[in-house]
Formats: sequence, C-alpha cells, structure tokens
Amino acid sequence: MMITPKNEFKTFIDTLVDELIEMSDQQVLEGLNPAAVQAEGLRLLNVAKAEAGRSRLAAAKAGYAASKKRPALAAVEVSVEEARRFLAEARNDERFTLAARNLGELSDDEVLDLYRKLKALQSSQDGVEK
Repeated sequence: MMITPKNEFKTFIDTLVDELIEMSDQQVLEGLNPAAVQAEGLRLLNVAKAEAGRSRLAAAKAGYAASKKRPALAAVEVSVEEARRFLAEARNDERFTLAARNLGELSDDEVLDLYRKLKALQSSQDGVEK
C-alpha cells in the first residue's frame, strides 16, 4: 500500500490530536500561565467575532447596494383571476415550488401576495440569467 503525502499529513495530525487529548492540562500548559493563555484565547475569539460581524455587515451592505441598482418592479395591477391563472401555470414551472399548495383554498389577498412574490423572484432570476 502506497502512502500519499496527504495520507501522511492526516496520519500525523490524527496522531498529534490523540497525543494532545491524552495529555494533562499541566503538560499542555507547561511553562505557561493558564490565566494568560485563557486571556489570549478570549482575545482571539473576540477579534474573530468582530471580524465576522464586519464581514456580515459588508456583505449585507453590498447586497443592499446591488438590490438598489436593480430596477424596481412596477406596481402592476392584476386581477385575482389573472393572478390565479399565473399561479396555476407556475405550478408546472420547475423554477417554483407550488406543488404542495392548494391554490383554490387561498384567499384573494394571499393569491395576490403570492403572485407578487413569484413575479419578484422571476424578475430577479431573469436578471441573473442575462
């Protein structure tokens, strides 16, 4: 059986982790101040949390900016009957998942709301495909 470098590294890491797990806290911290090690670990954790927060905020801002650049959907008035027809056709469209919905049981407001949501989704997908 040939050992590849990747397997050698995995074996090394597995062995190292096993040895660390078996070691006592005193052996692991030999020559180190436990309070200082804990403080440094907490500092690193807080830095990582702050960076993750900044990354999420930057991603949210970028998403918001991108959404502002997309043209807004015109508020097209549509009849409930027309919306129901669209939803009935959308049931067979693989882009939408409406199979579990019984469209006949939806109120007119629910039909119009679902129609608007699907139209917005359709519009955003059309923008991505271009």
